[in-house]
Amino acid sequence: MSTEEKDKFTGGCACGEVRFAFYGPIRSQVACHCRSCQYASGGGPAYVAAATRAEFRVTRGSPREHMTLSEEGNAVTRAFCGTCGSPLFSWSEATPEMIGIKVGALDDPARFRPRYELWTSEAQRWHRKHWFTLRFRRQPRLKPKTAASAD
Repeated sequence: MSTEEKDKFTGGCACGEVRFAFYGPIRSQVACHCRSCQYASGGGPAYVAAATRAEFRVTRGSPREHMTLSEEGNAVTRAFCGTCGSPLFSWSEATPEMIGIKVGALDDPARFRPRYELWTSEAQRWHRKHWFTLRFRRQPRLKPKTAASAD
């Protein structure tokens, strides 16, 4: 499928200093309740639409980055606007080919619907549960890529 046939998604920060674009399809739509995501989102889960990094581009500005370690010890880097602080996107060394775009940074967040909820063991008791999602108490194990499954 050529780039022209794919859905285009755009987004950016609240002040407009940083903009980005990527071509779909969106690979997954998740709500992550881990404590690290709660800090990054301001209290609730991080709502994330995952896409391939090869299709993603920052089109304006230079976001700032902050790196933390996941429970498994993988580096997770979160990008945000250095001026207004808006969370924008993130990536992990566990899945370097993917990028997680923060749904609030999308120009059209209405297209998002979480399909999975991760780290529900750390969700705040007051957080509303999505009844039509698969829920995992922790991070599900990722299947390692094999030569047969590699793109």
